[in-house]
Amino acid sequence: MSCFEVASVFHRRFWLGLVLLAAALVLPGCAPHIEVLQSPAPTPWPVATVAPERHALAVRGVDFEPPLDVFQTATSGGVTLLAAVQNRGLSAERDVRVTARLVDPGNLLELLNETVTLPILAPGEVRIARFTQVSDLPQRPSYRLLVQIEPVQGEADTADNSASYDIVVHVQE
Repeated sequence: MSCFEVASVFHRRFWLGLVLLAAALVLPGCAPHIEVLQSPAPTPWPVATVAPERHALAVRGVDFEPPLDVFQTATSGGVTLLAAVQNRGLSAERDVRVTARLVDPGNLLELLNETVTLPILAPGEVRIARFTQVSDLPQRPSYRLLVQIEPVQGEADTADNSASYDIVVHVQE
């Protein structure tokens, strides 16, 4: 294959990818997808002028492995929740307990509840709490995911020790 032919194949694939990306951005209501929304508003990062505390843990966000997708989640072996936990304090923290609860927001029925322990979290470190893969959830149009870090001894401000996420399943109509 000549250099010209290789460049031509690359060019066609590039434009095909670009067209597919544009279609995905322009037609989001046409394909089933899952949306994860943090509720209420995300916890703001601390202002630089605030003196750091000796003990301060925070939930920084969640992700899913593989990424949430209606078709893939329904047909695969499931999905794993990943929660980012940050030690914003000045002390190393040991045995940090992180709990994830999945509830049906309509009737507050608890669908899952699991706690993971992070053995050590150094000052400034962000660690990922990996929860057990889930594959047999009852289908709902929406879920509420609650992630909570158990306060450590001496932790005064626990406002950012928890986060709530609404997971909305949009199906093709």
